[in-house]
Amino acid sequence: MVPFSRFSLSKAGGTGDIAFALVVSFSYLAMISASFTTLTLTMLVSLMALGTLYIIIGIYGYSYVTRHSTRGWSLVYFGVQIPLSGLIVALGKGAGFNALLMLPLAGQAGVILKRQGMLSASIAILLAYVAAVGYYSGGLSNLWNGLTTFLAGLVFVDVFTQLTVEQEKAMKEVERLAQELEQANQRLREYAVQVEELAIARERNRLAREIHDGLGHYLTTIHMQIQAAQAVMDVDRSRAFGTLEKARSLTQAALVDVRNSVATLRSSPERNQPLPDAIHILLEDVQNSSFTTELIIQGHPRQMSPQVELTCYRAVQESLNNVRKHAHASRVTIQLDYSACDTFMLNVVDNGVGTNDPQGGFGLLGLKERVHLVGGEIALVTAPGAGFSLTIEVPG
Repeated sequence: MVPFSRFSLSKAGGTGDIAFALVVSFSYLAMISASFTTLTLTMLVSLMALGTLYIIIGIYGYSYVTRHSTRGWSLVYFGVQIPLSGLIVALGKGAGFNALLMLPLAGQAGVILKRQGMLSASIAILLAYVAAVGYYSGGLSNLWNGLTTFLAGLVFVDVFTQLTVEQEKAMKEVERLAQELEQANQRLREYAVQVEELAIARERNRLAREIHDGLGHYLTTIHMQIQAAQAVMDVDRSRAFGTLEKARSLTQAALVDVRNSVATLRSSPERNQPLPDAIHILLEDVQNSSFTTELIIQGHPRQMSPQVELTCYRAVQESLNNVRKHAHASRVTIQLDYSACDTFMLNVVDNGVGTNDPQGGFGLLGLKERVHLVGGEIALVTAPGAGFSLTIEVPG
């Protein structure tokens, strides 16, 4: 019965306390039944008082020790209970094998003490039993009659309590791991939601960049072509019709670009074309504009990743759009620098009015995002009356 005290030893009134009280009570019943005719009233009252004290300390004292979990209080507890149990056994003269009431102390030691402390407590209990037998028998000649039984009970309690303690530790560890796993799963679910939201936000930003850089470029160019045709319609109709034809062809290109974007969600106007050739086509689209363009290529052009080439293509597109709408420039210079073996540099410079706000609008914001996504760096230099310079350096 004693080892079951493990289940609720930390609280008075729990299963462990009930087991402790029952073992002591049954030991007392056996003792009184065996020696009822020889016990005096004084001895009976003394034994009952000691038994009551032993149970009270065993319940409330043990509960106090388990709550405070200090080695000092544990030593005080067993330092009182072990001699007290030995005194009860000695005064009861071992009747009814009342030494059984000492065994719950071994179970309690297995719970609140480490393995070495439990062994020390068991040895102390055994010595208290030997002393009690020696006291009431006047020597150790009768010791062997009950020693083997008591020792077997003590070993059984120690082993069973230790197994129960280890099992509870294992259960607590399993519960802890299960709780950590649940927390990890919860964090994973939260991360999954965050990743999904981030992916959606990135896709929205990407589509916004594509609409601005692709369709926006074509619409701006078409608008400029129509304005140019209107300006010369009365004085040079053939040139006006040529400009309108250019605008018409740009609308077809814009439609192709939109279809590609819808079909693949990744429009790439320069697909299957080297970057210099794709930029040449851009410059042809603006040849009727109010500014002149120059393309400078340094080093030997080489194939780069599609993402890098698309980023550089969009950068030139955005720069030309800004020149048309804001810069009032007369000249734009575009430089493609392939000189370095592991990096590529793009520089677009105009001699326009410049600005005191180099951050720009949605176009430059989207361009910065593109450059950072491919692991590149972007630099903007401008000032009122000093033109605008855009420099991009990307892995290439």
